[in-house]
Amino acid sequence: MYTAFFGLNEVPFSIAPNPRYLFMSDRHREALSHLTYGLGDTGGFVLLTGEVGTGKTTISRCLMEQLPDNIQSAFILNPTLSSQELLATICDELNIRYRKTGATLKILTDKIQEKLLKNHQNDINTLLIIDEAQHLQPEVLEQLRLLTNLETNTKKLLQVILIGQPELQQLLKRRDLRQLAQRITARYHLLPLNKSEVTLYIKHRLSVAECHRPIFNQGAINTIHKLSQGIPRLINLLCHRALMNAYNTNDAVVNKKCVLKASSEALGDEYSQVFWWQKKGVQFSVITVSLASVLFIGLWLGKTLISPLNLIDNPIEKMQSIPSLVVESEQPSKVIKAAQPIKVDTQPDSPPSVIKEKLASAKKVEKINDTEQAVLTKNKADKATDIDFQANPIDGVSNEFLTRFQSAIDETSSKKNNQALLGTQKVTNTDSVRSLTDMPIWFQQAVPSLEFDMHIYASDGEGWVRVNGRDRYEGDKITDNLFLTKILPQKVILTYQEKQFSLLALSSW
Repeated sequence: MYTAFFGLNEVPFSIAPNPRYLFMSDRHREALSHLTYGLGDTGGFVLLTGEVGTGKTTISRCLMEQLPDNIQSAFILNPTLSSQELLATICDELNIRYRKTGATLKILTDKIQEKLLKNHQNDINTLLIIDEAQHLQPEVLEQLRLLTNLETNTKKLLQVILIGQPELQQLLKRRDLRQLAQRITARYHLLPLNKSEVTLYIKHRLSVAECHRPIFNQGAINTIHKLSQGIPRLINLLCHRALMNAYNTNDAVVNKKCVLKASSEALGDEYSQVFWWQKKGVQFSVITVSLASVLFIGLWLGKTLISPLNLIDNPIEKMQSIPSLVVESEQPSKVIKAAQPIKVDTQPDSPPSVIKEKLASAKKVEKINDTEQAVLTKNKADKATDIDFQANPIDGVSNEFLTRFQSAIDETSSKKNNQALLGTQKVTNTDSVRSLTDMPIWFQQAVPSLEFDMHIYASDGEGWVRVNGRDRYEGDKITDNLFLTKILPQKVILTYQEKQFSLLALSSW
């Protein structure tokens, strides 16, 4: 492998949850503090959630290594069990002897309660940690709550730590689980790393593997942060593959090119870098500018070709040679005459005051005509911007190109309509937006099915979510009358039939 080439004593970017490689960022340190709080005398439930690959399991392993001697723990990694199977697993973890055949829920529950009372008499605290808790069935969670009912006047005899993905938050909002939700004494949601923390994370991993020289240059680190969105598991996959590529090309330092190649090999096309010309915002801007340019050129050519005053030599003589040229406006009752020299009908011996008065009156009439013509010109320009563009067949242009061009036009028009609709419904206070489960029943039944299987949030960039198998950004239309209004770290805000509601990230409806 590449360890000897780079001077490493072991592979530093393994995806195994090794507590030695745990990078204690501010977020991870706070998460570990919340879990440690669950070991206190209060008991009850402690909740730790986070996106896939953010380091929740590694934190739990680190907690297990720091447990004092007076704590007996049970760690469950696979919670996809029935109530009876879960109780049997707890008995196995706590070294409780029971008869395998004929063991009922009552027998298992009595055995666990006897063990809890015995530990309490011996001044031993009992801790249950369940990883991937989002897979627990509601009836299994209720059985856990019943186990925590055993308590003294000062403390509960069983302390439970639930670790899972953001779907766990949505699960605990069920009405039939409200009693369990009220017993959660500490909650924490683990967010991805920011750019500076990604740099420290990579250096920390290399130092644990006994390498103290910089192997990744700054361009490679910036690309890793951009592709991984700060998720530690994705960082490990990218760095491991990039080191292999650098080893194969005999490069002592990993650069941006190695990381880009590693992204397609380790993460697939879904996480590969999107070039600037492939971004939706850039494509939208190019299409808008192109359409605006075509519209401007069309209006300019049209105005030039139909203008009756296309004068070259002597404009005054030309104007005098056109005695009665008029241009009819869209309103039949008004007629605008072409510009002509102001003529004042006076007698040769008229006094100067009369000539001055008639000249001012003629200028006033001319000013009114100019104002009317400006209004009509503005109205025509406003109507020109509402043109519905259609791509018609042209000799020498393939039908496939015309279809793609028409799709781009339709998408631009759709985005403008969506943004115009959402512009009047901007979220001013995200805390005031009600959850979908708190909305009226008729509204919940009317909302279409939603499946959030990816949630990428960047506080310093554009976030996106995958809804019903497609990537969506803020302002996108999901289905008829359903729009994605706002993307937040732990939830999204949507608008359906002009009513806003929130859903937790990575939830299903």
